[in-house]
Amino acid sequence: MKPCLRLLLIALFLSAIATPGLRGAPEPANTPKTRLTFVDPEDFTDISINGASDRASSDIIYSELSRHLVILAKRHLAAGQTLVLTVHDIDLAGVIEPWRGPDYGHVRYIRDTHPPRMVFDYQLLDADGKIVREGSEKLTNLTFRYQITPPLGDQTCYFEKQLLTDWMRERFGRTKSAEKRRRE
Repeated sequence: MKPCLRLLLIALFLSAIATPGLRGAPEPANTPKTRLTFVDPEDFTDISINGASDRASSDIIYSELSRHLVILAKRHLAAGQTLVLTVHDIDLAGVIEPWRGPDYGHVRYIRDTHPPRMVFDYQLLDADGKIVREGSEKLTNLTFRYQITPPLGDQTCYFEKQLLTDWMRERFGRTKSAEKRRRE
């Protein structure tokens, strides 16, 4: 057997053995959950990311916001609750200026005149699926550049994630860790 083939087979064997151990434990059944839905993302005001098509950009934004909502749900919601968000519009912070040329046609320029905006309906469901709270929101933050410092490097939807973080904190109260510290 050739050395390259032998190494490949050994690597495949080791990855097959290690894979079950790398999987995390399943989430408990009473963990807070989220459901995110985009309604006609091709009609959103501005969701262009790195020159990608609106469909590809909406998939990226959906993925980023879904992951962020899971983190926020664990932080702010009670066990067994489900937060359902139906997004009707997103306007990402900043603007793309295609007139700057092909090398800069995918660059997003962050300015005060183009704050992040989101429009959505929400429902908070209890463990039995009954509506605990519901409403519609039109979020924007005109001072977004002065309240938070974005991380170095590229992070997709940073300002929009901050909109959701602030909204969850205001709408659903303190974080679980803050509650725990207060009781101690």
